[in-house]
Amino acid sequence: MKILHYALGFPPERTGGLVKYSLDLMNEQISQGHEVVMVFPGRVNFLKREPYFKFGNRQNIPYAELVNSLPLPLIGNIKNPQDFMKHTDSKVFVNLLESEKPDVIHIHTLMGLYGEFLEEAQKRNIKIVFTTHDYFGISPHPKMYLAGHDFVDDKKYDIWNNIRPYGSKTIKLRINQLSIYPVLRTLVKKLKKSSALVDDLPEQVGWSTEIDSGFQELKKYYLSMLKCVDIVHFNSSVSKKVYEQFLPLMTWETVTLSISSNNIEKFGKISLFAKPIESIAYIGPYNKEKGFFEFLKLAAEFISKDSNNKAFIMGDNGTIQFSEINNLGTYNKQSLINNLKLIDLVILPSKWHETFGLIALEVLSTGTKVAVLKTMGVSDVVPEEMRSSTVKTIDIETIAKSNFNICILPMSSHEEQIMKIYVD
Repeated sequence: MKILHYALGFPPERTGGLVKYSLDLMNEQISQGHEVVMVFPGRVNFLKREPYFKFGNRQNIPYAELVNSLPLPLIGNIKNPQDFMKHTDSKVFVNLLESEKPDVIHIHTLMGLYGEFLEEAQKRNIKIVFTTHDYFGISPHPKMYLAGHDFVDDKKYDIWNNIRPYGSKTIKLRINQLSIYPVLRTLVKKLKKSSALVDDLPEQVGWSTEIDSGFQELKKYYLSMLKCVDIVHFNSSVSKKVYEQFLPLMTWETVTLSISSNNIEKFGKISLFAKPIESIAYIGPYNKEKGFFEFLKLAAEFISKDSNNKAFIMGDNGTIQFSEINNLGTYNKQSLINNLKLIDLVILPSKWHETFGLIALEVLSTGTKVAVLKTMGVSDVVPEEMRSSTVKTIDIETIAKSNFNICILPMSSHEEQIMKIYVD
């Protein structure tokens, strides 16, 4: 089968769960004998305005880089919506589709993508599958979370009418499409480490109900793109619930299927045994939307209960001055495995409706227990006793006394399930 994926690109320019998953899936499909091409929003050519494709091969994956794609809001929010819904000559996409002749187009994000691409694919009856890694498209912010406020549960205010004051000029967002961006990102991280001393920004209240016509037009633009999709692959029941809440009239075919990763240590049946919990940990960026500050409060209470109790944090290079909490910083696969030998329970208290959360599977695959909130998609595969509505209701004592068995599918099995979606 010939499969054309649209994803964000390759490391080191692009990072995160979406990038990791899409590349793992593509590599598995290639190993199974399928033809794969990745289309991704690439660099900006200031000497040529119109989009065009540059072809090559990277990390053993053939690619078509979309030069002069629409902007990518990866390092800030959208301020000028008109820049994100510009039309272009569809001939560039017609030529791509006629030369590649894909059987399926698998969309992993709408960022940077022109509507003409999906319109031309639809005209040619090419099946289009969309995986819901985040909420970009039904929201101008991928997490639908802004200034400490979760708009998923908000029945009164529309994030599309409230994001403009938090937006960045388009020229700033274009920085991440420069070839030197990975170097700039590394330099900025070294010069300016984030501070995790206090929960410095309280949740914004008093949002506006006034219609922002520019963003409402952008909302319609993305809706027209989503209407071209044939099948939606929801990566969790959480993402399914949110998409159907905001798009109740869509008549897609849908499949809800948990995702996998090649970063997982062990597949198949994983046994999690009852034992005392004397060490807890947080893994992720040290920010509000991931629930970092809620973890700090929980850790303080946990440490105060017993002098043997310990707390760890990892996943960020941010500074921290809580002497009783061990900051393990950033990690790779091997250091994560080594760090988890010190930890009895990992707590993931994400405050946004996270569509999945691959880190939970990576931790569970080492035999370490994980507690998550029910608003996280990965709660689909976590035992009930390890799912909580709030951080305060996480029952560490019950988790400690319980034995659990879970099953984690390898990427090869997940790839078979995805192929069935393509064919069926």
